[in-house]
Amino acid sequence: MKHVKHLLWPALLATTLVSGTVYAQSEPSIALPPAEVIMKAAADMGVEVVNTDYVLARLPQLLSGSGQVFVIDARPGRNYDEGHVPTAYNIFDAKFKLLYPDFEKLGIAKDAEIFLGIGRPCPMSLNNIKLLKEKGYTNLKAFVKGPVYFEKSYFEVSAKGAKKAAGKGARIVDLSQDPALATFMASSAPKDRLVVLVGPPASKADNYAAAAKVYGAGYIKTAVFNGALADIQ
Repeated sequence: MKHVKHLLWPALLATTLVSGTVYAQSEPSIALPPAEVIMKAAADMGVEVVNTDYVLARLPQLLSGSGQVFVIDARPGRNYDEGHVPTAYNIFDAKFKLLYPDFEKLGIAKDAEIFLGIGRPCPMSLNNIKLLKEKGYTNLKAFVKGPVYFEKSYFEVSAKGAKKAAGKGARIVDLSQDPALATFMASSAPKDRLVVLVGPPASKADNYAAAAKVYGAGYIKTAVFNGALADIQ
């Protein structure tokens, strides 16, 4: 694979093997290099690095679905399923050639602002940036500077991720039954317990607004699943 990995891995391996750090899902599934290594690599590529505050400022545009602002998650599907920036599209960098045709069908403008990453210094996002640049995309930004997105806002999960969370004891809130969140807010659920809000895809704007409300109420692990409750049972 002609990825940025091939340019970066000699230096990255030297650092990651020393640290020996490998994380579980809410952490990276690979050992990550020091942030300064990724920052330098991004600079060498001529790519702007952005942090979570920058992405959060663009969140309304992301949620609008206008296509003017877009976000790509370069991690493996299993990590993406369990939590990603709302509306993020998954292109696992190791499968870029296979997955790109479907992305291309979305019709995202070549000059659209596209963030890649979740706020961690991960080389996978730089791999995708390199490959997308080769496809003619001109406004790519490396979202590889912390804090990690999930530490600052609610996030989105897929059906697989929501089902897994339910199996691990997450609080599931059916927005079709509790759209104003009155029942949930009155329940005094533990604020450190994962909450997954489930709402129909046709009501995405309302689902995201509900997630923002729950997160704003102090539930620091708030996720939204745009789908039916039956999809995760």
